[in-house]
Amino acid sequence: MESLRRVVSGIDKDGLSRFVSDEIINGIVPPTLGTTLIQLFGNDEPLVVPNDGSQEGGLNFFPKVPGATRFFIFTYRGKNDPPHPDFDPTDNEGTERLTPGMGEIISDASGMHASTTVDLEYVLSGALTLILDSGERKVLRAGDCLIQCGTKHSWVNESDEPATVLCVFLGADQDASRFASERQS
Repeated sequence: MESLRRVVSGIDKDGLSRFVSDEIINGIVPPTLGTTLIQLFGNDEPLVVPNDGSQEGGLNFFPKVPGATRFFIFTYRGKNDPPHPDFDPTDNEGTERLTPGMGEIISDASGMHASTTVDLEYVLSGALTLILDSGERKVLRAGDCLIQCGTKHSWVNESDEPATVLCVFLGADQDASRFASERQS
């Protein structure tokens, strides 16, 4: 998925419900990832309604505080598809410009990472393999959902078809002592 129509409603100054935007949101391709991300909504403050539907700008890709949210879609290319033309595994600056904070979370070339979030994910199409730091693997297919609670993980598309996932990240507090590497230190 390269783009998506986003319609936002809100409350105007007179207290009436209005459509405040109706626009096509184009995907971005962070160069070091080579996946298409469509960022739809995010906030770093607790949400209060009614509101005017405006969007916060300048947010980190992953929420950093409890109550923060992110809503987006990502698409991984099929395993035999050529890399996206914008894919460049050495362009960390480009990735940081498009997805601020991504480099702070991704820990190695495999994409293994953990964030201080609960991730609500729904596979719209295709199939993706989720790999946990324990070595466990699970294939998620179209129609499957995942609730990920701060786990260290990476994603890989081992199928021939692109895979598209709808994601909501909910910022949370993190108890780092629960990670095996922290207990061993």
